[in-house]
Parts: sequence; C-alpha cells; structure tokens
Amino acid sequence: MNEDAYSFEHPRIEFHYEFRSISAEKEVQKVVSFTLTDVSDVYNLALLDVLPDGRTSDMTETKNKDMILVLATVIQIIIDFFSKNPGVYVLIQGSDTKRQRLYQILINREWSLIKKQFEVLGGNGLHLENFETNRTYEYFIISKIQTDER
Repeated sequence: MNEDAYSFEHPRIEFHYEFRSISAEKEVQKVVSFTLTDVSDVYNLALLDVLPDGRTSDMTETKNKDMILVLATVIQIIIDFFSKNPGVYVLIQGSDTKRQRLYQILINREWSLIKKQFEVLGGNGLHLENFETNRTYEYFIISKIQTDER
C-alpha cells in the first residue's frame, strides 16, 4: 500500500529472564516474566517453571532444595529490570496463599535492606498502604527509589 500512515509505537509489554535451578537430583529451567498490566507502567512479576513439554507453570513445586538461591536470583532480576526500566512499578502476588505467605516472609525478613532501595506498598483489595512489617497483604507493588545522581 502506498498510502500515508499514522506513526505507531511498539511498546515492550513483556520481559523474560531465564535461569536454571540445579540440584544433585535435577535441573529445572525457570523464567521470571514481567508483563505489563492494564495500569500504565505497572508490570506483573511471575516466577515460572518450564515444564518438559515447554509450557510454563506458576503452580508447580520444584522441590529442588534451593529456594533461598532461587529467591535471591529473583531479587537480582528485579534489580536488573528496574535498572533497564526506570520509573516503572512491579506487582508481586503469589499464585496461591502459600506462595504469597512466602513473599510476605521474605520481605519482612529482608526489610532493613529492601527499604534502602525500594518503595513497597502492600495491598488488600483496592486498599494500598506503605508496607508495614508483620502485616498481611494480598499483593505488593514495588518501585525503585529514585536517587538524584548529579
């Protein structure tokens, strides 16, 4: 077609990071996916296992005895994501209550370090508030603290 056309954008709406969970028993391919939500600049984080048939799942239990190493890797991925996408927010919500509780425990345990780099909101339904330790939340929204680097 030789007609004029409007300019358009091709925004990145999904970002993937991959790593392997390795133990003496098995290796599991993991994916951390950031997907743009319906809210501008808010990305949903999903930690996924790649299944033998190539599909991904956020409901499988790897049971590879390396949960701390996996979560530390996810934190490093979040830091990298923010460095490449300044000014965005990340939504973290467990795919079930067990995983949500795990994220809650992790944030509480590491709060003294997290609060130095990130702003964290805890949410229940539509109510959002600044994160407070030892409170229960249904989801978290985090952003990188912007520093003035002049």
